[in-house]
Amino acid sequence: MPIAPILRPTRRRTLVAGGVAVLLLTAMAADRVAAHQAEHRTARAFRSATGTAELPDVDVRGFPVLPQLARGTIDTVDVSAHDIPADSVNRPLPITRLDVRLGGLSAPEDGGEATSRTARATAFLSYGDLSRSLGFPIMQGREPGSVQADLELPFGGAPLTLVATPKPGPGNSITFADAHLVGGDHPAAADALLERAFRDAIPLKSVPGELHLRGLDVTSTGLSAGFTGQDVTFRRA
Repeated sequence: MPIAPILRPTRRRTLVAGGVAVLLLTAMAADRVAAHQAEHRTARAFRSATGTAELPDVDVRGFPVLPQLARGTIDTVDVSAHDIPADSVNRPLPITRLDVRLGGLSAPEDGGEATSRTARATAFLSYGDLSRSLGFPIMQGREPGSVQADLELPFGGAPLTLVATPKPGPGNSITFADAHLVGGDHPAAADALLERAFRDAIPLKSVPGELHLRGLDVTSTGLSAGFTGQDVTFRRA
């Protein structure tokens, strides 16, 4: 009868270590698959809510993901969407880019709706889109924190420079404070033009209503709007 070989301790330890490594790799692969599926479902829900042409970039943070899915919520998810469109009724101003960090996200199986316990978001609004919404071209102002518009007067004379400071307004809107004319003498009709130019607030309806506009920063290429919220739901538009 042949005698079975005796495994030396070193070889036995090598086999055990190899088996553990295989199990770890398998677990990591399964966790990565689960994370990818959660990212895809969240991206679908976000696209459905915002109407973006492309799926947004979604990154499930943290490892492992499977235990988070088992309890029904994901600790942290980052979402980055581009070119959230406007329409004539519900979304008068498009959003060039929207970056959102979601905390405690519960995503559905069908990707139709996603709810997060907390959310912090930054929306970038280009001057091109703002100009189209206002009906005249605006840019970063020379005064700190301001925007300005250089307008040709329909009744002749030197161009006018209108200056105003963007501020968060009620209902997630952008208002314009401290509007004034820059320069020397100007026709009386210019005051009416100034009042009309920055009179109306611009509503930001391309973000969920549970997100609240907290601040605006004026940059060289547009406005950066900061939002925070709790129990935020991204649902079908």
